Amino acid sequence: MAAPNLISTRRLPGPVRMRLQVVFARAWEALADTYQMQAVEFVRRLRGRLPIDEALDRCFREIGVPSAMVDTVRARALIAMAEMLEEEGEPEHQDSTAWGTLRPDQLLGAFRRRAQYVESTNLECRMAASLAQEAVAATHVRMALETAELLVAESTPDESIMRYIRTFNLPALDAQLIFRRALALWAERDPLGLDGVEPIATAAPAQVAARSLPAPLHLGHRIQVGLKAIS
Repeated sequence: MAAPNLISTRRLPGPVRMRLQVVFARAWEALADTYQMQAVEFVRRLRGRLPIDEALDRCFREIGVPSAMVDTVRARALIAMAEMLEEEGEPEHQDSTAWGTLRPDQLLGAFRRRAQYVESTNLECRMAASLAQEAVAATHVRMALETAELLVAESTPDESIMRYIRTFNLPALDAQLIFRRALALWAERDPLGLDGVEPIATAAPAQVAARSLPAPLHLGHRIQVGLKAIS
């Protein structure tokens, strides 16, 4: 990640600054939509294992929804899950057997099954959170590139991407990931990236074959030795 003292801090022209605020507002809305969609998918994946409210809270902890977005994302997710809320049943793991009536071997087996169930549920949470974090990162990269496109006449792409990252106050690890992905995508589509490369002329097959042969050895007054067909 670029050092803070290398980032341009000069003020932007008024019209550009207003368009930049619009881009940041659109980025906020895009992130809120992404968090909402991923929260719904998280709850759907954990359906039958965790109650909806518990799964939603777990989702917010796992994927790190910003505190300023929590209420907005929760409200949108609940609206999107209205039908799911009506159909909600009890989680699939219900052990109605009284612990006091179990024999020691049955009690040990019940503990093992419970531990396996908890571990499998935790794994499902981690996988769902990983999918959600990738979707959020993709949204950040897309909006960081849009910021760089807007500021192409005002600052370099890396400075513009860093301006976006600082505006949304991203954690260090997330900032590094998004900065590298966004800059790599910018480099792939940069129209000036290949201007300095000279095109390679395609030589005729005979010329290629001739260049691939070793040059004859110059031995002064001796016979020059090179490749010769033996008849």
